[in-house]
Amino acid sequence: MPKVRVYLACSLDGFIAGPDNDLSWLAPPDPAPTGPTEALEYGDFMAQIGAMLMGRVTHDTVAAMGEWPYGEMPVLVATRRPMQPAAATVQAVQGDIAELLDQARKVAGDKDVYLDGGALVRQALTAELVDELVLTWVPIVLGGGVSLFEGLERQNFEFVSQHSYHHMTQVTLRPKASSTA
Repeated sequence: MPKVRVYLACSLDGFIAGPDNDLSWLAPPDPAPTGPTEALEYGDFMAQIGAMLMGRVTHDTVAAMGEWPYGEMPVLVATRRPMQPAAATVQAVQGDIAELLDQARKVAGDKDVYLDGGALVRQALTAELVDELVLTWVPIVLGGGVSLFEGLERQNFEFVSQHSYHHMTQVTLRPKASSTA
């Protein structure tokens, strides 16, 4: 069964975007280090993905950056408002997080679903619907913005791997199911 996976960069203080959804802090250093890494490179991650499910704010933020970066990847955007899709492969969807992920899994076929957007990730974590998080920690403190974990109840994870990744550290986490006993 396809997995629901999260692949995000985070500041040291846990923000995935700065104030006003600013992503300028994600710019690579000049020049970017090169060489082999055991970290999961973005292109390798995307090769395992059959569909993306993203929030409306994420869609609008990425669309405003210029050229749509996801090519022919089917992208489902969770929204209740009318929207102008950024590409022909983008469609608006509605429902609760379980319904949205079911729709994304159907589109993804036998590949994984990439879940993107702070609010959707938090909803899926709360509903215990995330299989894996790949978080790349960038050595910067933003002091505010879009928090990845704000408002979540206690969550337990297990470390699957951790790697140096250029000037950053990447960790792969698997949520541990909560016990109801």
